[in-house]
Amino acid sequence: MSYDQTISILNELHRWLNVAMHDASSPVVSVSRMDLSEVKWPAAVPAMSRVRWLDLSRCKLKEVPAVLRSCGLLRKLQLQHNPIKDLPDWMSPAGALPALVYLDVSFTDISTLPVSFSLLATLRASDCDQLAEHYKVHADSADPSKLMTYVKACAEGAMQALNQLTATFVGAANVGKSIILECMTRPSPGLLERNEMKEHRARTRYPI
Repeated sequence: MSYDQTISILNELHRWLNVAMHDASSPVVSVSRMDLSEVKWPAAVPAMSRVRWLDLSRCKLKEVPAVLRSCGLLRKLQLQHNPIKDLPDWMSPAGALPALVYLDVSFTDISTLPVSFSLLATLRASDCDQLAEHYKVHADSADPSKLMTYVKACAEGAMQALNQLTATFVGAANVGKSIILECMTRPSPGLLERNEMKEHRARTRYPI
């Protein structure tokens, strides 16, 4: 059996945590738009262990509450519109949330996604302005499965090719910066290239 529980004030939240402790049902719980930024969650809440769908959107959360470690049955989690910057390592199907199949992190400050999320069946991250470009290009694709396909490729070690790399070398003169750059950008020089390399080294002899 399951039921929908919408909680709008902190007193109701504390009451639900205590009363639901003895309830065997699997609720869909929404605390959306509540200010939970200062809530002191206990380390573990038995009531949370039965929640299958949790809506924490627009709750002014700066981080994912550790109490979610108790949500072993959680399948759907909504975190959109929160100033969250990072997702903890335990928050994945391979960690404390083995049943999780849907996660909404749109409109957050999250810039990167753990590759362990490749086990998720669905992942929404579009419209997340802070999302790193190599994730965002897939998240904003018209194909809803594009992001998951890319994250799975990352988990398998197949990363997308870089079209351009910008490197800044800082250090005193004559410490080998130009030689390092040569090793990174070109194969061993032929006979006709050696004079050109000498010119490059002359231009980088003194730091700018």
